[in-house]
Amino acid sequence: MLLRAVIRERDSAADSEEAMGKFRSKPWQAVLDEARHLVDSGVVELNLIAEDTNQYGMDRRDGKGLSQVLQELGKLEGLRWIRLLYCYPSYFSEELIDEIATNPKVCKYIDIPLQHISNLTLLGMNRPPQAHTVALLHKLRERIPGLALRTTFISGFPGESEADHRELVDFCSSFRFERMGCFQYSEEDGTPAAELPDQLPQEVREARRDELISLQQRVGEEWARSLVGQEVEVLVDGHTEDGEVYGRTQWDAPDIDHIVFLGEPEGGSGLAALEVGQLRRCRITSTSTFDLEAVPVA
Repeated sequence: MLLRAVIRERDSAADSEEAMGKFRSKPWQAVLDEARHLVDSGVVELNLIAEDTNQYGMDRRDGKGLSQVLQELGKLEGLRWIRLLYCYPSYFSEELIDEIATNPKVCKYIDIPLQHISNLTLLGMNRPPQAHTVALLHKLRERIPGLALRTTFISGFPGESEADHRELVDFCSSFRFERMGCFQYSEEDGTPAAELPDQLPQEVREARRDELISLQQRVGEEWARSLVGQEVEVLVDGHTEDGEVYGRTQWDAPDIDHIVFLGEPEGGSGLAALEVGQLRRCRITSTSTFDLEAVPVA
């Protein structure tokens, strides 16, 4: 059974070499038709991803943006989860935030690649300024109950000072993203950043990346432990090589985030056995570093 699928919200023509850099939304009806076909074939989770997913529809004037897409997808019978990946921080409308908060099929999980938090580094990256980003992050947490935020940062960008790095470390330590990844900067031929002065030594890039990853490991472990004792919905994904059943919460993107190891219902509980594709109510019993362990309660 196919459990999940990705809908890429760009017209295929926009991905051609001639159209690089030109935003073009995938046609409205094509998105809905693809989603309906996937759900009819057994998909229970749709992952929406584009270059800037929440920019969908902004190149048209028909009023059909990402919030409207979420509304329509929410009507598909059999679909359980809709997940938003790669949402650029500049394009969060009030309408979209409300839809994420109120649509029961939209996972309370948003992937926002921030790249950095220091204004000087953000300027070099051509990213939104710190004040906008921080205000948005707090607004999302305030308006969307139970939200988990995923982001990625780049360490060692050309010109990144020790003070810039410390600012990023301090921000991650205080804001405590539920999910965060960090990559060291690497030069890509043909990109403006590759031509910038003050390219940092490789060992500096690696050391700064490792510090952020170590910090996030501690944050992730603490967040996992905070879930012990809670009851959450778990999508049953499959079996390990050892035959153990595993799944994911709404706060875990497939193949990116952590998993939940599931025990079978206790004998005499009257609960059905676990099957791949089910969405089951489970109680978190313990953690295994970042992963969770749980048993079904319904």
